[in-house]
Amino acid sequence: MHLMVSLLIVVLLAAACQTGPTAPTVSPSPSATAQSSEPDASVIAPSPDDPPAFDPLPPDLALVPGPQDPSASLTAASLPGATPGVIQTFALGHCGLGSPFDFDGSLWDPIAGRDAQGGPIDTQDEIGELINQTEGEVLLLPSGQAQFRTPLGSIVLLTRHVGAKSYFLCA
Repeated sequence: MHLMVSLLIVVLLAAACQTGPTAPTVSPSPSATAQSSEPDASVIAPSPDDPPAFDPLPPDLALVPGPQDPSASLTAASLPGATPGVIQTFALGHCGLGSPFDFDGSLWDPIAGRDAQGGPIDTQDEIGELINQTEGEVLLLPSGQAQFRTPLGSIVLLTRHVGAKSYFLCA
């Protein structure tokens, strides 16, 4: 038995070395498939033609209070249970991304974004949506990350924050 397992490992390693690296594949958006059982996430998910990269968020979004800034530490109040791939409406609070992004039992950290054309978020209107109260959509990704889409089409990539999180006290 031990000899068979060793032989199988050698065969698999040899096959892997001969095939070389493979290019990543891009799955079509659900709207591109005729009969898909997956939820239609094409509203937020990029199509195969969209650039896959996100850019750093604008420096105008000061999201982490300094040691001397008035702030409050909060924990999540939402309940877990969001289904990956299902779009939900979500409203940013009074201070936009500077407000608690409380979704699926966690607070979230915005880490990157892109505008509707796949470029950096850099216009006053795009930034305005992210620093003010804004109705949008949130999508939990199978990877455990989330995306928030604004009315102008900017998409912000978010990761779960572990534990309590400090927020500016904004007026």
